[in-house]
Amino acid sequence: MTEPLSILFGSTARVKLLRFFLFNPSREFTFDDMCKRAKLVRRTARTEISALERAEVITKRTMYATTIGRDGKEKKTKVLGYGLNKKFPELQALQTFLFETAPVDGKTLLNHLRKAGTIDFLCVAGVFVREFEQSLDVLITMKKVSQAKIETAIRSLEAEIGMEIRFAVMTSDDLLYRVGMNDKLARDVFDYKHQIIVDKIGVRDELHTGSYKG
Repeated sequence: MTEPLSILFGSTARVKLLRFFLFNPSREFTFDDMCKRAKLVRRTARTEISALERAEVITKRTMYATTIGRDGKEKKTKVLGYGLNKKFPELQALQTFLFETAPVDGKTLLNHLRKAGTIDFLCVAGVFVREFEQSLDVLITMKKVSQAKIETAIRSLEAEIGMEIRFAVMTSDDLLYRVGMNDKLARDVFDYKHQIIVDKIGVRDELHTGSYKG
């Protein structure tokens, strides 16, 4: 099914790139990085980037990238980068509109994560609850952790919404231990606005009746 916004804005690729820049307002990206993160073919990406440049939504600038030389040492090289034009007149309105129409919710996330295996616990915070200053957006546990499959599922959702998702995945026993010990990762999530989507291991009970002092 064609996303309505892709009709309004000209293409699905343009919507992806708009979200990509609008939801990462303080970052700059190389062309290759954008193509990889938004999962766009290079020809399509070049066409849409040119359109966004002409509309003055993004700007082109020189940035430094870290590369590994033949000697194995890191070196900084000048590359062409792109970033959001923060002086764009309708920036805030466009940001709000595209965020409200993005599939940034727990249900969509869970549908992606099911491809990685059985989820024992899933909690969303940060961007999923409109709190952009939190250090973590998603906390996941599985009995048998599949880091690679979880990362693939997360990156797939990132490509849809054009937003980086900060996540942590661990075993269910590890999370229960962390909650019981009041460790930093647990506090970074549960001390702030959050939403528990799946809880098969009793984290809610531990938070309300256990030793956790959130």
